[in-house]
Amino acid sequence: MPRDFDATSPEGRMLSIEEVADILNVCRRFVVTLADAGKLGVVERPEAGQRRIPAAAVETYRSEQQAKARHALDELGAISQRAGLYGSDVKKV
Repeated sequence: MPRDFDATSPEGRMLSIEEVADILNVCRRFVVTLADAGKLGVVERPEAGQRRIPAAAVETYRSEQQAKARHALDELGAISQRAGLYGSDVKKV
């Protein structure tokens, strides 16, 4: 289960790959892929080598993904409704 994310945290806050993975409820490797693809804003990589990702960029990505998921569910509901899969006239198998 994803960890609660405080969207009110300071805008300049930087998160580790592990923290982002916990927030998004994905594996660390997927976060690295997102970071390398530029989907998490400007990722800092200090000389120590560990990537640091802006908390604001993580919140933006998470919000966009949630909106896409809601839209897809709405579309699926509309398709199901047009197919007659909603309502009291649905036959139970």
